[in-house]
Amino acid sequence: MGKLIAAERHKEIIRLLNSNGSVKISQLAKQFQVSRETIRRDLLHLNEIGAVKKSHGGATSVYELQPLPWESRVREKLPLKEKLCERAMEFIGDGNVIFLDSGSTIFCLAGMLSKKSGYTIVTTSLEAAYALVHSSNKVILTGGMLNPNSMAAEGFQATSLINSLKVDIAFLGTNGFEQHKGPAVSDFQDAQTKQAIIPNARTNVVIADSSKAQASSLIQYTSWHDIDHLIIDNDIPGDVLSNIQEMTDVVLV
Repeated sequence: MGKLIAAERHKEIIRLLNSNGSVKISQLAKQFQVSRETIRRDLLHLNEIGAVKKSHGGATSVYELQPLPWESRVREKLPLKEKLCERAMEFIGDGNVIFLDSGSTIFCLAGMLSKKSGYTIVTTSLEAAYALVHSSNKVILTGGMLNPNSMAAEGFQATSLINSLKVDIAFLGTNGFEQHKGPAVSDFQDAQTKQAIIPNARTNVVIADSSKAQASSLIQYTSWHDIDHLIIDNDIPGDVLSNIQEMTDVVLV
C-alpha cells in the first residue's frame, strides 16, 4: 500500500481494526510504509477521540469485546461466509436434527438450509428462523429473552428447552478466540446457551472466518477439545492453526 495522508491512514486503520479486532504497530508501519513513531501518533490520536483502544504494541477495535451491530455483521465478508457454510453443509446427513446458533455466519447457513427439506432445525436465532420460515423443514424456535445485539433468544427459557433436546449436529459461532483455548463470545447468556447444547449434540461444529483468530472476546464458552470440527478459511495464522489442530479437527476452506 502506498503512502496515505494522515486522515486517510486513520480511516484505514479503523477499518482494519473493525475487521480484525486488533493490530500491531509493526504491522501498520509496514503496511502504510511509515515509521513506527508515526503509527504511535496515529493510535494516540484515534484513542483520544474514542475511535480505537490503544494497547501495548498496537491497538484494538472499540468493538473488540462487544459484537458489531447486526446489520454490519450480515454484510461483512459475505462471499467468504458462503464458502464456509457450503463446507459446513457437507457435514449434514439426511433427516438430521440440527441446532443453529445465532450470528451472521450461521444466518448464512440458515439461508442455505432453507433451500433443502426434511430436516428438524432448532434455533435461538430470530434471523435464522426468519430465513427458514418458508422452507420445507420443521423449525423450532427456543424462546427466551431477546438479545438485540445477536438477535437471539437467551436465558432460562432457551437453556431449559435446549437441555431437554438431543440433536445430531450443532453449528456454533464465535466473536473471537485470541488468547483463549477455545471459542469465545462477548456475552454471558450467549455463552450459557452454547454451553447447554454442546453435551446434547452428537457433533459440534464451529464456523468462523480467520479474523476471529486475532480478535479477543470476553468469555471462552468451551475448550477446542469439546468441538469436533472448526471450519475456517486458510488465512488463519500458522501458529494459531497448529495449536488448535492439537485439540480438534480443523477444516480449512
